[in-house]
Amino acid sequence: MSNSRTITADTVIIGGGVAALWTANVLKQSGQSIVVLTNSPLGAGQSLAAQGVIHGGLKYAVGGKLTESSEALAGMPGRWLDAIKGIGPVDLSGASLLSDHQLMWSLPNVVSQVVSFFGSKALRGRSGGVPRDQYPEVFDTDAYQGKLFRIEEPVVDPVGVIRELARGVEKDTWQIDWDRNARLDVKDGEIAAVEITEESGKPVRLEAGHFLLAAGSGNSQLLKTVGISRPEMQLRPLHQLIIRQRNLPPFYSVCVGTGPKPPLVSTTHIDSKGRTVWYIGGDIAEQNGVARSEAEQIEAGKELFARLMPWIDLSEAEWFTWRGDRAEPLTGTGDRPSGAFCERVGNVLVAWPTKLALAPDLADQLLRETGGSRVGGTVSLDLPKPELGKAPWELA
Repeated sequence: MSNSRTITADTVIIGGGVAALWTANVLKQSGQSIVVLTNSPLGAGQSLAAQGVIHGGLKYAVGGKLTESSEALAGMPGRWLDAIKGIGPVDLSGASLLSDHQLMWSLPNVVSQVVSFFGSKALRGRSGGVPRDQYPEVFDTDAYQGKLFRIEEPVVDPVGVIRELARGVEKDTWQIDWDRNARLDVKDGEIAAVEITEESGKPVRLEAGHFLLAAGSGNSQLLKTVGISRPEMQLRPLHQLIIRQRNLPPFYSVCVGTGPKPPLVSTTHIDSKGRTVWYIGGDIAEQNGVARSEAEQIEAGKELFARLMPWIDLSEAEWFTWRGDRAEPLTGTGDRPSGAFCERVGNVLVAWPTKLALAPDLADQLLRETGGSRVGGTVSLDLPKPELGKAPWELA
C-alpha cells in the first residue's frame, strides 16, 4: 500500500466478542497500546447468545467427581463478581447481575444420587440444600418431588457485559469490512500488518508486535488467510429455546436427570420491551435438538416442560428458537475443550475462550503472551464505530 501512513500498536485484536473485548481491557490496563477491529456488531453471535451463566464447574461434576473441566472453571465466579463490583482490570459495574446463584434441581428418580453428590466434602462451600420453606416460586408446589440445591454460580446479563466491555475500550475499537476497506498483509505465515482504507480514502498500514485472532467462528477464515494450518477450529451447533410469556417467575437453574448432560439449563431475561423470557439450553439444545426443525424443537420443548414441570402453565407462551455455533479449537473427539485456549504461531495468537465464563482466564494467558515492551500512545483511525449486537430474544 503505497503512500500510506504507518501506525504501530503493541497488540491488534481481531474480534468483537467477549474474548476480544475482555482481553482488550486487560491489555489496555497493563499499559499496552491496543487496537480492536471487528467486522460485525459487538457480541453478535456466540457472546450475546450465551445464557450468562458463570460456571464454577459443578454442572460438569454431577457424575460424582470433579473433572479437569470443572476445576478449570472453579475460580471463575469470583473473578466475574469482582468485575461486577468494579474490582480489577475489567470494570463491569454497569452490567446487571441477574442472579447471584443458580438452582440445581433433581428429578424424583435421581434424588439419592444428587443428595450424595452435594453432600460430598469436595463441594463444601460451593453448594447447599434449599429448605422446603425457601423454595422459589417456580418450585413452590407439592407437585415437585425432587430436591433443590443452591450452587454459587452467578448469572450475568450478556448484553450489559458486552456493552460495558466495549465502553472500556471504545476509543480503541473500530468497524472494518474485509471485502471493502481492510486486508491482511501476510508474510511467511505471520501477519505483517493490517492494511486499512479510512473513510477519507487515505490508506493506513497498521503494524503490531502481536496480532490476536479472537473472532470466534471467524477465526477459521482468518487462519486460512494467514496460512496457518494448526490450530484448527471445530463448531458445535446449538438449537436453544426461547419462551416468552407475561409474569414468568425467575428461573435460573440446571436440571439433573439420569443422563450425563442436564436435560435443560434455564436463565431468565427481560427484553427491550420489558417482556420476560426463559432462555433454555442443556441437552435439549444439543445433538437431537440441532437435528430438529424449529417447529419440531418447539414441540419437543413443550413436551419436555409438560413432563418435567407439569405444574407450570405455559398455555399463553410464545415459543421461538435460536440456532448458533460454539467455535472452539479442534479436539479430535468433538468434545468441548476443558479450558480456555490460546496458541502462538509466530506473531499471531489464536484464541477461543470455549465458554463465556473463561474469558478472564483467557485474558490472563494472553497478557502473559504479550508482556514486555510498550510502544505507548493511543491509535487514531478514521473508521466507524461498531454497534452493539442483539441477543437472541431480541431477534425472536
